[in-house]
Amino acid sequence: MKYHIVSLGCPKNRVDSERFAWIFRSAGYQEADSADSADVVLLNTCAFIAPATEESLEYLQELLAWKGEGPGRKIVLAGCLPGRYADDGTGGLDEIDLILGPEDWKGLSSWLGYFHPGYSGVSGSGSHRYLKIAEGCSNGCAYCTIPSIRGGFRGVSPEIILKEADMLVEQGAREIGLVAQDSGRWESGNMNLFNLAGKLAGIHRDTWFRLYYLHPAHFPSGAEELFASCPNVVPYLDIPVQHASSRILKRMGRGYDESYLRRLMEKIDSMDTEFAVRYTVITGYPGETEEDFTRLRKFLGDYSSARHIAAFQWYPEEGTLEYSRTMKNQDEVEYGTAAERLATVSAVGDALYARWDEKLEGQSVTVLSDDAETGHTVWDAPEVDCVVTFTEKVKPGSFVKVRIVESSGAVLVAEPLSE
Repeated sequence: MKYHIVSLGCPKNRVDSERFAWIFRSAGYQEADSADSADVVLLNTCAFIAPATEESLEYLQELLAWKGEGPGRKIVLAGCLPGRYADDGTGGLDEIDLILGPEDWKGLSSWLGYFHPGYSGVSGSGSHRYLKIAEGCSNGCAYCTIPSIRGGFRGVSPEIILKEADMLVEQGAREIGLVAQDSGRWESGNMNLFNLAGKLAGIHRDTWFRLYYLHPAHFPSGAEELFASCPNVVPYLDIPVQHASSRILKRMGRGYDESYLRRLMEKIDSMDTEFAVRYTVITGYPGETEEDFTRLRKFLGDYSSARHIAAFQWYPEEGTLEYSRTMKNQDEVEYGTAAERLATVSAVGDALYARWDEKLEGQSVTVLSDDAETGHTVWDAPEVDCVVTFTEKVKPGSFVKVRIVESSGAVLVAEPLSE
């Protein structure tokens, strides 16, 4: 019997998919390269915002057609889509053989008839992998569906995290991203996220570690000590600031204001290490005035460590506080205005890249090769940020010393240097 997994959405979902893969393998299934050669396809969905839900539903329709083309084929629907939209009894799900909520690997294990040992490993490949250190979120931001889909924050124990890191390195990981819905909230005893990263980096000294999704209100102490003492914890911070206007941040329920954000960025800028920060922001939030947007735009361009901006337009997500509040107040930002503001943020992002182009061109740096022709720097997360293109082929999954011969926005050209 063969299985195939389609994983949609963020790296946190990918970790769940790798856990599902481990269960399949433990139950004696072999991995198929595509759905066409599989007996069972598991679709691990995302439903965080409307476009993600639509993508998940489109994939599901394709799989339903796939199932009808061959006898005995089975579909497992998993992840955020069934987690957000429970079966209401109206039908339409008869062709789906198993429905699982987020990270319900025990449910898959039971369905396959495999007696699990109470702990699920991860099964995957590639030079960059992700390690989930927590599940769920307890922030209750006004626009967000995550708590209703995945529940409140639950940290993974250090023992399991260390065990999974060992497993990832054994499977060939050269970079491990620590992920959670709210990574900065993780703690165990006297250990916080930065202490955990330092411990992992000390055990696996030939592996890069990258930190994702640090909610500004839960930024841990000890950043300076960590990055000064652990060169394999890369100088990159993924910080979902969401906005910079204190008025909008309060409406979002973020738990901080503009002055707090500025103090945080000043602290990062002042560190001895050359940092890259990736912002996530929402434009066109209900009630956002031109003054609010101006404050956001100015903030985004004010700090030397700012390198990447991931910007999204606000979506009216049913079930959230902001959805009901906006329907009542009727203060949604006009779609065209929100789109223009999104384009403006994109232009700010281009300006940040131009600033970094001047710093990077001509530098000798170490790059992790993702394949023979491309890779990424310590300042760029794989798959989402800037891509390095090599002038000659290199060994995939290796650390390569290069000289940046051209830096143009999201594309860097690098010449490998002889050892």
